Amino acid sequence: MRSSAGKALIGFETELFTLDGEGNAAGRADMILREAPSNKFSVIKKECAHSLIEVAGEPESEVLLSLGHLLGGMETALSLAEKNGMALCPLGTYPGMIAPRMRTEPRYKIQETIFGTERWRIAGSCAGFHCHHSLPRGIFDTQLRMIKMIAHLRVKERFVNSYNLMIAADPALTALTQSSPYYQGKRLGKDARIIMYRGGKPLANREGLYANMQVFGGLPHYRPTTLDIFEILSSRYEAWKALLKSLGINIKMLSLFGSVLDPSWNPIKVNAHGTLEQRGMDMNHPQHLLAAGSLIKYGLKMLDSEAYTVRASEIGVSEPFKVEGETIHVPPFSHVRDELQRKSAYEGLENESVLDYSRAFLKMASSLIPPERRKFIAPFKEMLEERRTVSDEILGFAKRRGAARDRIDQALAQEIALRHAGRLRGEIEKAGKVILDLF
Repeated sequence: MRSSAGKALIGFETELFTLDGEGNAAGRADMILREAPSNKFSVIKKECAHSLIEVAGEPESEVLLSLGHLLGGMETALSLAEKNGMALCPLGTYPGMIAPRMRTEPRYKIQETIFGTERWRIAGSCAGFHCHHSLPRGIFDTQLRMIKMIAHLRVKERFVNSYNLMIAADPALTALTQSSPYYQGKRLGKDARIIMYRGGKPLANREGLYANMQVFGGLPHYRPTTLDIFEILSSRYEAWKALLKSLGINIKMLSLFGSVLDPSWNPIKVNAHGTLEQRGMDMNHPQHLLAAGSLIKYGLKMLDSEAYTVRASEIGVSEPFKVEGETIHVPPFSHVRDELQRKSAYEGLENESVLDYSRAFLKMASSLIPPERRKFIAPFKEMLEERRTVSDEILGFAKRRGAARDRIDQALAQEIALRHAGRLRGEIEKAGKVILDLF
């Protein structure tokens, strides 16, 4: 995925819950999808559940242009939802009780068979924000839809460093974009979506979707070379193939996944479109999508413009994302996965380590943002100053409504969902004006 001039592109995908007029999650996404127009700049697509839609924007070299395409698609989807008596909720989980009706196409039925019906419904109860960034030029084979082993050494190094940097940045990005403290009416932490979606021992949740299959949905390990990344991508595919075979699923069904790279739902993913995909963030409001996209764009630009090496070290624990000469220091993987990921999900910016870590990543990534574009990350700067994410905002609202600490009733969940859905159109228009003012 590159521009005609060879520039790196960035593209966004969002998932949104469809709500009925009372604020319940409504399985009526097909009413939107049937009327969604074809558009070369954005696309509105079905998701795994009938109460979710996906909106994707055409990738561009400029974050603002790409976000503009995404916002155009979101505005169209919102208009269609309103026409049909619905609203769209931009949160990482529906805060109240939800029993998603899952789709039955063969690809989805395979996943239901593998995960089990109840666990598979977790996928239909979570909504994410995905950011795609072009892989370094020359590392991806567009015919085989797989990374190349024969490439210039500098290209290989840039690829490995980008891959490892995005893994290290995950606890910071997910802390800043968290919007889902509740799942099925229960308060799980500051990021219930991550706790339920990734699950597993690192997040102390045996009930998560990928709790027993971390290779397919957990935070991946750093890798020292392109060969190591190639091998984990290949072995993951072979593991998926063996899993299908063990369950008696016809191996020909693998063709539904299109590429060796497709059976992966990890927070950091090498995508079959030739992108490095950050898919670990909660769905959120437009201003936060712009801020997160800007940090990813310019964080990776550091590795494109300079010969930096991302190095895991003890320095990365005490001074994360410190740039020293040609080295960017990050913590050892075990610290990122077992400490920072868990604290980010459960405590968010209340935790001093997560707060400092998020500040450090923002400082490093923003160092290349042009002065006139630094206002795009202002919502995150304010968030860090106030130690208040969208999840904190939701928890504060629930407290003012007299909710118990660990649970909310359905009426309050509906009110929260409608409250955030009601902000969406104004925020789309406001973000669109910012884009127009700069072009």
